[in-house]
Amino acid sequence: MAENMVREPLSRIDILIAGGGLAGLTVAIECHRKGHNVHVVERRPGLDSFGDLIGIQPSALCTMRKWPGFVDQLYENQFGPDVHMYKFDGTLIGVFSSFSDYDPSTGERAVILSRLELHRALHKYATSLGISIQHGISVEHYSETIDKGCAILADGTKLEADLVIAAGGVGGKARSTVSGKKEQPISSGYTICRTTFLLEHAMKDPLLAKVYEGNGSHASAYIGPNTHIVTGKNKNIVCWVMTYLANNANATEDWSKTRSSDSALKHVKDWSPFVPALINAVPNKEVVDWKLMWRNPQPKWTSQMGRVAQIGDAAHSLLPTSGSGATMAMEDGFTLAACLHIGGRNNISLAVQVYNKLRFERVSCVQRMGFKTRENWHHTDWDALVGKIIGNWLAKHDSEKYAYDNYAACAKHITEGTPFANTNTPPGYTYEPWTVEDLLKAAGEKTDVQDAGDWS
Repeated sequence: MAENMVREPLSRIDILIAGGGLAGLTVAIECHRKGHNVHVVERRPGLDSFGDLIGIQPSALCTMRKWPGFVDQLYENQFGPDVHMYKFDGTLIGVFSSFSDYDPSTGERAVILSRLELHRALHKYATSLGISIQHGISVEHYSETIDKGCAILADGTKLEADLVIAAGGVGGKARSTVSGKKEQPISSGYTICRTTFLLEHAMKDPLLAKVYEGNGSHASAYIGPNTHIVTGKNKNIVCWVMTYLANNANATEDWSKTRSSDSALKHVKDWSPFVPALINAVPNKEVVDWKLMWRNPQPKWTSQMGRVAQIGDAAHSLLPTSGSGATMAMEDGFTLAACLHIGGRNNISLAVQVYNKLRFERVSCVQRMGFKTRENWHHTDWDALVGKIIGNWLAKHDSEKYAYDNYAACAKHITEGTPFANTNTPPGYTYEPWTVEDLLKAAGEKTDVQDAGDWS
């Protein structure tokens, strides 16, 4: 598989990626394919054993098809392909094709799978390509010179490269180097419980066994007032993620913090019996408890001299209801790798500026879409739920091709001030800056967020 990958001629661009999660590993593989020299450092000592559901849209799959054998592995481990959506009492709302349409032009449809299995697949594929990945190395600070990016470790050691990509996740430490400040997160008022466990534990419950027996894969969502739970099952594992209204003082933005799954039961009283049965099936009653914090869209993802660049959650955090957090991180990686390939070693600073310009408005729209979807779900507007969640503008996009098609015009816009407008956002929508406070205020006043353009 990986040994059959066709690489571009070597670019002589040395890249250090700080963060070995989904974003970091994706950009590592794609940068390798583009001929760049890549090294990954990750603070965790090994691969995590937890996770939740991840939706990968066709806009990401179309580029990963150029990684021999990789996408086929994802389909083998998917939950779905269809998602059954229910009211909290078990009434079926509808069956949807992985939240987005099948794209006949590419032959792709979205795939829903476990974050755990996706992460392991990326890690295995990267290492099979010979990409260096070092675990247990924590980057504390970032800096740059005119021709080098620097990652500074806890002991003061400096790791240098032509470009440092900060892929350390939500609240990453590159923000101060990129924007000159560290923005304070804003509470969404919601908390998320997440867990993944072996299927055998669920099959001990007769109700769950009745649903799961005979099905190689299964995905469903149950939606109620201020709470929803999304779950998936394949031939090996079950995972679920529940979002609920609760300013839980004990929850943090830390994947290592856990609590008893019993705490989730009080949020699903009078729900379909399937839901509490699923919660009770968690072995050792241990779930990750994550306080859902928001950050205002930040238009600047690159440092002053263009030697440090952020991708994925480090640049933009998304609500789970966007259904596209992983997809956006992957699109970031494809775009950045392509821009560096076009710009070459002598134009790294300009290349990362083009990457930033091509990506920001699109991702900001996805962030906004995630908020609107959550409001529809939690206000239990059943009519609004009938239809796909991911619009064509999002799913039917090729970020790699978009970078090649638009690099020259965007670069000229940056260097000479010529006009340039992105076309990778909803048709008819003109981007306008917004803040989390704006959306939270609208939610508090129960005002629908209406935007021009075609978001379908």
